[in-house]
Amino acid sequence: MKRIMSVVLTAAVLTSGAATAGAYGTPFERGTLGCREYRIPALYTLNDGSVCASADLRWDHGTDSPQNIDTVFAKSPDGYGNWSYQIVNRFDDYADGCGSKNSASFIDSALLQAKDGTLFLLTEAYSSGVGILNTKRGSGCVEYQGKRYVALAKQGESDFRYHIAGFANGFAPILCGGEPTGYSVDEEYRLYQNGEPLTMPQLDGSEQPTGETVAQSVFYAGAAFHVPEKPYLWLRASRDGGETWSAPQILNQQVTAESDYFLGVCPGRGLAVTVNGRERLIFALYTSNAGRDEKTVTVYSDDGGLTWTRGEEVENSLFTGKTSESQLVPLPDGRIRMFSRNKSNYVACCDSADGGVTFTRSFACPDLCGTKNCMVSFLSYSRKINGKSVIVSSSGGSMSGRADGVMRVIEAGETGKMTVLSEYRVNDGFFAYSCLTELSDGRLALLYEDEPSHINYRILTMDESGTLTELNGNNITFDKKEPFAQKIKRFFDRVWFSLERFLSNHQ
Repeated sequence: MKRIMSVVLTAAVLTSGAATAGAYGTPFERGTLGCREYRIPALYTLNDGSVCASADLRWDHGTDSPQNIDTVFAKSPDGYGNWSYQIVNRFDDYADGCGSKNSASFIDSALLQAKDGTLFLLTEAYSSGVGILNTKRGSGCVEYQGKRYVALAKQGESDFRYHIAGFANGFAPILCGGEPTGYSVDEEYRLYQNGEPLTMPQLDGSEQPTGETVAQSVFYAGAAFHVPEKPYLWLRASRDGGETWSAPQILNQQVTAESDYFLGVCPGRGLAVTVNGRERLIFALYTSNAGRDEKTVTVYSDDGGLTWTRGEEVENSLFTGKTSESQLVPLPDGRIRMFSRNKSNYVACCDSADGGVTFTRSFACPDLCGTKNCMVSFLSYSRKINGKSVIVSSSGGSMSGRADGVMRVIEAGETGKMTVLSEYRVNDGFFAYSCLTELSDGRLALLYEDEPSHINYRILTMDESGTLTELNGNNITFDKKEPFAQKIKRFFDRVWFSLERFLSNHQ
């Protein structure tokens, strides 16, 4: 683990005073930190009972990379308000508050805490003008003397023949064929020449200088060196509950394949499990090839986050078509179940019996129908219902678009069979990405997108039968009935699921 240091580039400590929902506060209300647009929520309860959240700080736009996007981190003592904030990941080639598709960016975050208390925040970092749809094939690395290093090209050149060597005392030299160039980077990947920092003018949303001068970064257009057009897996760690953060660790050297066009983060939560008597930390990622076929894959660490290994890609079924943004939960028999976004109107799932390294083929879950092609959240609940282990989920409930949020309480049988015990309608209307956590008092907190680029927050209780109730008592009743045509579709879908699984099991 790299040494812990403060790398908060812009920070503000706020209470939830102007950003309240009910009595317990919304972490990312519009206007917080001067930002109008928030997306992609992650939510996690720490070992001490405090609750943390992260999201994309999208300033004045709601679009994905390439854009001016930073990572915000919020923390509450108990999940009931009094949120404090940090901008943990921030590129400043463009000014805060403006949008530009020429900006460097961070997007999609996932949270995970190890037993020793170390908190991890994983995001994707992109260089100026790059996003998921215009990345290039490769790992973003070069090999030198049997090791892989982050590759660089010099300004005005297209050949990535330079690389960032190992860090020592906070700096790493830039080499070309093993020879020093006189250039170096610090642990935030800012550039230096002969030990002197290199700078450049900051721009605004109209591509005009703001009058501010910022440090050059290998992620900025116009810098002396720049990285290949790839997503970079950007991992920070905190040993004090998110008060201070380590320098970033780029994981591409360890887990990104040369055949990858894309390898990115499944936003939400990672998973810590015990495998062969040792703690294993797991994040779900997803990849795409030349045809942009998306498949989920895990990366895992057995040494507390020092090194990471890539698992095997999940095989998709014909019906699901793909697996991308996924969440992991443990099953009672020791397996790990992955729930995934896919092309069908049902959540996809698959299982691992080896601690998240390999998974069975992914199939659609006929009882978990809803929004097509959208991120889903799943959480293992600590308390049993009727003596049985349960999983709680949140997702869109509509089969016609990102709408009608629903939470489900699902019995997870010893054999892996899932039975939906109850459903709770969160809202009627827009519902997209979401993330669940269990608070220290056993209640459930839900962070979810209830409007484009707006994140809401709810707390619910679960009774002994598995029924969910709003904490503030403002339960919403919806009279909307499932259309008859949709019922017929689900009937025939179930027939297809059964046939597909039968044929797969008898190949």
